[in-house]
Amino acid sequence: MLVGENEKEFKLADSCVPGLEEGRYTAEGIQTVTLPQNDTFSVKKDFYVAANTETMATDEVFSVYPAPEQQGDFAGTLPFIVLKNKTYPWIKRWMEDIDGHRVPWTALIVVSEDEGPREMDVKYKELKNLKEEGVFFPYKEKTAACCKDDDNVHILTIPKETYDSIMPDAEDLPWLAHAKFVNLSAAEDSIAQQDGWFSTVIANRFVPSSEDHAVKSTVHLVSAEGYLNAKIPNDCDFVRFISIYHWNVYSEKTQDQSFVSLVNGLAEHSGIVKEKDLKSHHLRTGEKTFSFYHGPLLPYHSERYDEINGEEKFTADGRMIYDSENGIFDVSYSAAFQLGRLITLSRRSEAEKIVTWRKDQAVKKHLNKQKAAIGFSVSDLQELCRFLSEGKL
Repeated sequence: MLVGENEKEFKLADSCVPGLEEGRYTAEGIQTVTLPQNDTFSVKKDFYVAANTETMATDEVFSVYPAPEQQGDFAGTLPFIVLKNKTYPWIKRWMEDIDGHRVPWTALIVVSEDEGPREMDVKYKELKNLKEEGVFFPYKEKTAACCKDDDNVHILTIPKETYDSIMPDAEDLPWLAHAKFVNLSAAEDSIAQQDGWFSTVIANRFVPSSEDHAVKSTVHLVSAEGYLNAKIPNDCDFVRFISIYHWNVYSEKTQDQSFVSLVNGLAEHSGIVKEKDLKSHHLRTGEKTFSFYHGPLLPYHSERYDEINGEEKFTADGRMIYDSENGIFDVSYSAAFQLGRLITLSRRSEAEKIVTWRKDQAVKKHLNKQKAAIGFSVSDLQELCRFLSEGKL
């Protein structure tokens, strides 16, 4: 388990195994009596533990990303789904652990409209009739099911070539799912009532995109059981899945976000930034001026004067650099300082610690001034008040 800095705020776990996995169990009760004679009674009952592995209600999903029907540049995005059930991806044990990691039975796959998918809805009772020649569909009827016969089940069928290119390997699955605990005390009431435990399944590929048009892709939560550990017959041209949950996204590649392109972009603009680009600057006192700014990844050598205009170092203005050669301020360091403060204060737990520390410092400063004014320490003053209340003085 990977634990966050504050264990009460955030936790991460490689997996979260349920107390009872899906399957058939037998419970036996035995009672022995001695009166009026020695005798033993026993009874056995069979029961099943089952998960809904065919459909998933919307209220069982905490969130998905990208949002359903959203359009944007998702060329560098790995979709994911967050489930309210913390044990759902590990409710089944369909293969042995890999390198000590529990293998989830679920996978999140992304299929674009250009990769030949076919989708349809069928009734649960019709699933057994979906097996046909040329289509690999390792569906097995369950003894105990959570679905009713007339429940709708979403079916995804893709070409075998598409399956080979997008389906994750068994070794990758443990890295594509995890459980987590999040402190929800600061959330809105409807969310704060939950226990804070979730499971997350991540896709293994970026959302397909095109520079010419928005590409429609569908993200499907499917079962890996029966697929990754099975050899697909050569005469099967298609692979069929039960899509437990799915949503559509539309991605249009608006710019190259690769690492190489970003570095090249920095190189192209480094001359402009290094020359200290002038930016409009509104001072806190109301004046309007221009100040230099350069990118945070580029070094800039200049002497920095502390407490410019009386500003102390713990303020953003106190972090400004004065360029004596040009007689103008450089706000690069000041902007970085302010951004760091805003990011820190956006975290509620850290902001509360800062406020508490400031209050403690203010109280100490007040007590020190009080001691200097009256010549008594706080402890001596408390002792004096106690004597007065007891009538000893």
